[in-house]
Amino acid sequence: MSLRSPSGDASDRAMSARKAVPTNVQLQVLIEAGYRCGVPTCRTILALDLHHMVEVSEGGANTPDNLLALCPTCHALHHRGTIPREAIFAWKSILVSLTQAFDRETLDLLLFLTHPQSGEGLALDGAGVLRFARLIAAGLATFRLAIQNGPLFVYTVTLTPKGRLLVEGWRSGEQATVTQALASGAGDSAVPSPQA
Repeated sequence: MSLRSPSGDASDRAMSARKAVPTNVQLQVLIEAGYRCGVPTCRTILALDLHHMVEVSEGGANTPDNLLALCPTCHALHHRGTIPREAIFAWKSILVSLTQAFDRETLDLLLFLTHPQSGEGLALDGAGVLRFARLIAAGLATFRLAIQNGPLFVYTVTLTPKGRLLVEGWRSGEQATVTQALASGAGDSAVPSPQA
């Protein structure tokens, strides 16, 4: 992973004339994004730009709260108007909130549960369910006993309605959907008891 350097065209020369983002700020922003693109439907890791949410020309500062890690493609899409400014602000606020509440692996698991392959739930043993404990405790995922065959227990882990709504809002960049998800109850996150 690397931060891109200016290529030499007129806009890049103008960008290089302004004050550089301090290294400690760059690191804070990259760590916050998990060294990935801040767009949840992208999450590219190879090359990242630091995007000023409030542009420098508008008085935006080189501070972590005004910067979001974006891959070059998503950065260009934003500047062309394909990715709206509201989405950038929503993704940043969600990223800040989620990275304060969860580690990177938990965020990856949250996004993984939205894959079509997980369909009716992800089948796991008890140790596998424990990897989702933070999401279950937060009411974003739930589990149930799917199969019991003697000493063998197989559980399925799925997103709760609250979890689905949160990921939907995160991916779409719609702050109202995220707010609705966070305001909703814990969903169906009650812990089931094993049946004989």
